[in-house]
Amino acid sequence: MLCAGQRGDGSTVPGRCTLHVALLAALLLALAAPAARAHAAAGGRLSTALQAPAPAIGAGDAVVVDADGDCLRLRESPGLGGRVLECLDEGTTLTALYGAQSVDGLLWREVWGGGMHGWAAELHLRSAPPSLGCGGSATVPVGISGPDSFRAGLTVFVWGGGTVQGIHDAASARGCSPQTVWATAPDGSMVGYVFGAPSFVNRAWFDLFPGGRIGAPRALILRCSDGAVRITEASQVSVARAPVPLGSTAAPEVAASAAIVVDAASGAVLFEEDARRPLPPASLTKIATAIVAIEGTDLDAWVVSNVDATAMPDSSVMGLRVGDCFTVRDLLYGLLLPSGNDAALVLARYIAGGEDAFVDRMHAMLDRLRLGETGFIDPHGLGGDGHASSAYDLAMLTRYAMEIPEFREIVSTRLQTAHGSRTLHMRTGNYFLDRYVGADGVKTGFTEEAGPTFIASATREGQQLYAVVLNSPDRFTDAEQLLDWAFTSFDFP
Repeated sequence: MLCAGQRGDGSTVPGRCTLHVALLAALLLALAAPAARAHAAAGGRLSTALQAPAPAIGAGDAVVVDADGDCLRLRESPGLGGRVLECLDEGTTLTALYGAQSVDGLLWREVWGGGMHGWAAELHLRSAPPSLGCGGSATVPVGISGPDSFRAGLTVFVWGGGTVQGIHDAASARGCSPQTVWATAPDGSMVGYVFGAPSFVNRAWFDLFPGGRIGAPRALILRCSDGAVRITEASQVSVARAPVPLGSTAAPEVAASAAIVVDAASGAVLFEEDARRPLPPASLTKIATAIVAIEGTDLDAWVVSNVDATAMPDSSVMGLRVGDCFTVRDLLYGLLLPSGNDAALVLARYIAGGEDAFVDRMHAMLDRLRLGETGFIDPHGLGGDGHASSAYDLAMLTRYAMEIPEFREIVSTRLQTAHGSRTLHMRTGNYFLDRYVGADGVKTGFTEEAGPTFIASATREGQQLYAVVLNSPDRFTDAEQLLDWAFTSFDFP
């Protein structure tokens, strides 16, 4: 994109394009990339994909249009021949994406802003002052920026950071059954991820995104199918042989209304008591909230709190005030260590715009994992009618969550300090970590309706087990006895 007047190609600048039209144009361009490159070569235009953005502007940086008082042309593709989508006013704030190409002797940057996605000449962009937004990143989109609803077919959107699982759930909440998502590699080729396919099929995707996290923001193409596609069933996170019972010792009696012990490696159920009955889970709900947040956001994005913890006198809280500024990662620690209901609300509003929309994302995740004995009505677990989960579902949800490195690290932490606009010190409420040898997670909960609830994780000699107890007057003792029995009553492969 170049500014109007003497800088452009002299063509008339069209009126404002809608996001749908702009994204469709970008999609068609991506699908026709080989022909476009051939056409460019025929015209004598040099087009080279850069290995990395110029140091002056990085992906995710806020940038401002600097066109010497004129407007700047946003183009659907890099180069002077790219169709003009919009002429942006001097001072318009945009977000730099990952794309960077050298065309016609100019460096072009892929940008997003105001619902528009396209390319601009970096010559006419400058870094926004750091005072813009919380931590200087207020322009980075959250989740999916694109159509309000998806239909079968192809759609271009901007992703605000997270994983393909987060893309699946966010798109599902908009009416899409995700089939494939594509990203542009540094060499200009398209790399796809096929939902539901074996890992070797998606090897190129994980070569492009090591660890599975997609940096924010990123322009992607999504294909929605007419039928649902499952990408992970919680009970089949990994494949391993189930432990073999030795049959020497009877299982202990527990005080909990429902309980279960599950082998982490195989997902095999080693013990269960009324484990399929949905009961109020209390703050165990926050495990689901954390999964949606980790998979659906940039963990280093800054978030402004609109919740006052002092207005929640009977709640466990992180200690947020209105106007506080912390990263998503900080809020996750506040969610899972002190079990902050304030952190749950801030995350839900930041990620989905409100609690109801966030609950839709939670249900999309539960549906993806085929956890049919669970229903949530809020992101924190204070609950009410319809807010319940079975011990089995909670065990499988935890098994899935513990496969996520960021989650696993947080729930094994005892003390954490958040350095945002204020410094907050946090301590875990999971005292089982210091009580039980080998304990490495995960979460406690309590409401008057649910009673004391707890999910424990422990590892001994390389074998990891999960124990879930619901409505237990002595939850730590129940978990300890169940784990001791399971570790000594089975032969682990």
